[in-house]
Amino acid sequence: MSKAIFNKKVLAAAIAGLMSVSLVGCGGSTGGQTGSSRINIEPYSKVEFNTDQVKSGDIQSSLTLELKPDGYSSKDYSIQQSDYKVQEVKVKEGDKVAKGDVMIQFEAKDIQKTIDQYTDQKERDQLLIDHYNRLASIDSSQDYSSDISAAKEDMDLADTYIKEQNERMKDYQVIADKDGTVTYVNSDLQYGYVTAGDTLITVDSGSSDYVSETADSYEFKEGQTYDADFQEATFTLKLTKCEKYTSSATGEEMQKLTFQPVSDMTGVTEADTLKMVIDKPVVKNVVYVNKKAVFDGSDEKKYVYTVNEDGYRNAVEVTVGDTVDDYTVIKSGLKAGEQVVIN
Repeated sequence: MSKAIFNKKVLAAAIAGLMSVSLVGCGGSTGGQTGSSRINIEPYSKVEFNTDQVKSGDIQSSLTLELKPDGYSSKDYSIQQSDYKVQEVKVKEGDKVAKGDVMIQFEAKDIQKTIDQYTDQKERDQLLIDHYNRLASIDSSQDYSSDISAAKEDMDLADTYIKEQNERMKDYQVIADKDGTVTYVNSDLQYGYVTAGDTLITVDSGSSDYVSETADSYEFKEGQTYDADFQEATFTLKLTKCEKYTSSATGEEMQKLTFQPVSDMTGVTEADTLKMVIDKPVVKNVVYVNKKAVFDGSDEKKYVYTVNEDGYRNAVEVTVGDTVDDYTVIKSGLKAGEQVVIN
């Protein structure tokens, strides 16, 4: 036996011995303790996909819109005085108010006394003018023009004082800034006193129009009427404007819709949202899939993953039509009954 062959046999025996020792060290026990080094191989498991079936037939869909009052705003009214005494609350929840309406009147006895005084004076002056006019009609030879002129001057002066006092009175009133609907009245007002800074009345304002926006491609027609619901009531509204634009945030093609009420909107405030459901035309006799199954390939074509009986997926090119709600119409590439992956 040559030296080279002998050395190879020795080396092989040494390696075998080391492997034997290593295996004993890993699998055996020393001093009753079990070794902690183990090799764990996970068993093979098939990847499971979230799938859906390709369908065929008609697609019935609808478009739901939320209609909000155009230019909606809400204002809380309060005062900074705590020593004011309530004289009269002129509104209640649900009342409509116009800009300039007095909603709460606080006591201002001195101011009111002055207003009453000059109002009475105007009435006396008017009676005096009427009296002089009657006398003149009886005896045209008598000239009462200077007397009538003096009475009119007194009336003008009284008007000036009344206007001044009315301006002062505004400090003792809560006045509506806009047309709107009263949606809150502080219950403490019934006791006659208020706390500085507390909300006394809330008025919701907005135009009579309602607006909504949608990314749906439904063809709206200006001048057409639609029904919208609020709670148990149904109202008719006319579409007065349909504006199309591209969203700067998403890049989507959008439609902004403006509706004008045809029905009496009693019971609806400027804070209320209407719900409009429009049945869209039925898409008949088509093959369609969940829209989430369709994806763009790197070649700018449309694809879906089909899944075979063994559970393996395969990318298939498809030609698509319109997307209706949650479904995309498939013109070619798939047939009803196939399983596709939902991405």
